Amino acid sequence: MALAALLWGTIGPAAAFVADHTALSPVQTSLWRLIVAVVPLVVIALVVGRGAARPPRALVFGGLAVGAVTGMSQLAYFAAVVESGIAIPTLIACGLGPILTAVGQTAIFGDRPDARTLIALAVALSGLVLLMVDSPHTVTGLGIVLSVLSAITYAGYALSVGPVSRGLSTVNLTAIATAGGALAILPFTFADGGPGVPGTAAGWAGILHLGLIVSCVAYALYYSSARTLPSTHITILILLEPLVAALLAVLFFGESLTAGTLAGGVLMLAAVAGLRGDD
Repeated sequence: MALAALLWGTIGPAAAFVADHTALSPVQTSLWRLIVAVVPLVVIALVVGRGAARPPRALVFGGLAVGAVTGMSQLAYFAAVVESGIAIPTLIACGLGPILTAVGQTAIFGDRPDARTLIALAVALSGLVLLMVDSPHTVTGLGIVLSVLSAITYAGYALSVGPVSRGLSTVNLTAIATAGGALAILPFTFADGGPGVPGTAAGWAGILHLGLIVSCVAYALYYSSARTLPSTHITILILLEPLVAALLAVLFFGESLTAGTLAGGVLMLAAVAGLRGDD
């Protein structure tokens, strides 16, 4: 799960790279990312599953729904970033998501988080606040609403992926969910003027990274981990994503490494270490 979060931490820098080298909007980039991912995933699922019984229709629809919710969370987050910058939408989406997941885990499954998990959650969220607070941007009401929507949908797929992943193989679930995400984003893409085309070698390289590495590999790791890890543990481990994104921004995009970034990173890593000690 931690490796998936590390890979997801490259999403922001890779998306920025694509934006610098193409005319694609965030919605179009999201769709291309999923289209590039779904083709090899479907081929792999068909080859691996040759001769095996087809998964039940209910599980297929469940996998599509998980992917659709994932796609909507991503879309809402990208739209919030366009509307209100990076810092506050990331803080709301990544900070509120684990809280909503912990509440849902208790309300839906009756699985109350233990003391160590709650402490790790508090430490990780404190680190996230420190990590993001040094990047102020003008925030609008629409940006806040979109950020909250991203957090709600994030909690929705974090809670739903566990039951679905236990009924489908990792390969099948990754392929089905990726297709569901692409289908969910498709109407918004046409409303945005169509899918567009990356148009440059650098742009295609960024899209291939987002599709093959970030989507295929990282989501396969995520869905595999979801079989055994509690939803709250998953959401805290995923908080590594903004830490990695911040470090890459410093190393490759010329952004400053502040005291808040350093302190926030230490707190988030401490939270992850605490969870691994509990496993």
